Amino acid sequence: MKTTIARLGLPVKTWLEQAQNNAKPDQQGRTRVCLVHSSDEYAKLVVELTAGGMEWQRKHLKSKQQPVVQVSTTSGPHILVDLTPAEANASGMLVWDSDYARSRDLMGKLYPMLVALMIEQLEIDVGSCPDAAVLGCLAGLEMAAYDYRVCRGDKEHDLPVPGLCLSNAATKAPSGELIRQAAAVGNAVNIARHLVNLPAGDLHPSAYAELVTELFSDSENCQVTVWDEQRLKDERMGLLLAVGRAADQPPCLIQLRYRNGQSTKKPLAMVGKGITFDTGGLDLKPSAFMRMMKKDMGGSAALVGLASWLSATEFPDPVDIWLAVAENAVGEKAFRPGDVITARNGKTVEIDNTDAEGRLVLADVLSVAIAEKDVNQPRAVIDIATLTGAARVALGLQVGALFANDSKLSDALYEAGLESGDPIWPLPLVEAYKKELESRVAQLVNSSANRFGGAITAAMFLAEFTENMPWAHLDVNAFCNETQGAISGPGANGQMVQCLVQFLLKGGY
Repeated sequence: MKTTIARLGLPVKTWLEQAQNNAKPDQQGRTRVCLVHSSDEYAKLVVELTAGGMEWQRKHLKSKQQPVVQVSTTSGPHILVDLTPAEANASGMLVWDSDYARSRDLMGKLYPMLVALMIEQLEIDVGSCPDAAVLGCLAGLEMAAYDYRVCRGDKEHDLPVPGLCLSNAATKAPSGELIRQAAAVGNAVNIARHLVNLPAGDLHPSAYAELVTELFSDSENCQVTVWDEQRLKDERMGLLLAVGRAADQPPCLIQLRYRNGQSTKKPLAMVGKGITFDTGGLDLKPSAFMRMMKKDMGGSAALVGLASWLSATEFPDPVDIWLAVAENAVGEKAFRPGDVITARNGKTVEIDNTDAEGRLVLADVLSVAIAEKDVNQPRAVIDIATLTGAARVALGLQVGALFANDSKLSDALYEAGLESGDPIWPLPLVEAYKKELESRVAQLVNSSANRFGGAITAAMFLAEFTENMPWAHLDVNAFCNETQGAISGPGANGQMVQCLVQFLLKGGY
């Protein structure tokens, strides 16, 4: 294990992998979890489990008051998980209730039961569940088992991992392959969560670059390159340099180039905002708003997690990931409101607000990503960022905002969000709002003085650096204030990792 990874406690061995390795062939002492995917199967299983005088349990189970319930039988404890698909949504409301999402979220109720029972061997009877439901169940267990404290060496909360086996598996994929797939997805989410959970004092720009380099140092298909401060100067990346120049640790650009040699497609480019801490700069944030600004690198963290999934699954298509990393600090070198800064693509930008720094670092790195040539020229670019509070006001904490200049790309990402239970909602790029980005002393201003439509004008600023390439912008929160399904909160939630995984599995763009 590498030095930085060990020191920062990054999860490098998954709960599922450990559980699979701990499995014993002996049937004795197993706790059986029964997954049920239809009403008929549920009714039949209730009769089976409550045979022998358990009439009170039968009535309780038939009432379906809880989707996860423990049943006492003569052969030991059983846990029944009702995954029966809900009736078609007729309310017109946005729901994410796919087989995968429903199964994953119920693991937030199941995992604490497994801990309370102190089980040594776990058998999951998958019944007639489709692959997606089983995958969701397993990935959910991986996510539910993550504990930041344990990763950082807290032995008190370090729980024994039981053995795990699947039974009655009629899935299309072999059970071992499903466990491998789920481990890759769940661990990718947990890596993103862990990076966001790390204190900014531990994960400053230099440490971030070192960590990502070490994380993929043994990878045969993911190459990491770090552009240091001098390289940024050579590349004329004035916006990224301005945002990071007041911090003790200089800004950097981290590139992860994923190639598996199995595809002739042009790469998909992804750009992540990596502000390791955001004070707001000279336009200082109020202390309550600054408290959680270690999460301002959540977009980049999601892409590091995605890169781990790409490498672990040996995904066939090429992907280029670019992380715009800086700390927006306060100091004598801090950039100022009123400054005019030249971006890498030559456009001049007037600084209206130093707390609108995310779009600045993304703008420079977007121009790098789309400038790649020949076999590395991207077919489309997607950026992901914890960019605006306006998007949270509009859509809340669980739904990300989606902006795109290409309807095919937008539709594919939207559908992937629903299927993965990692939802996004499309918002418009409004031509009439372009005047909000006008400046009297530069070609653009980084922040509109109008307090309305802030997520839209931020996206439109980024669009100025995409040169009409197919592009999507995901504005997310990356953090939850309470437990959400398999994600125990408050804490980082790995938002957009599962959406992007599903997007790529479905063919991307």
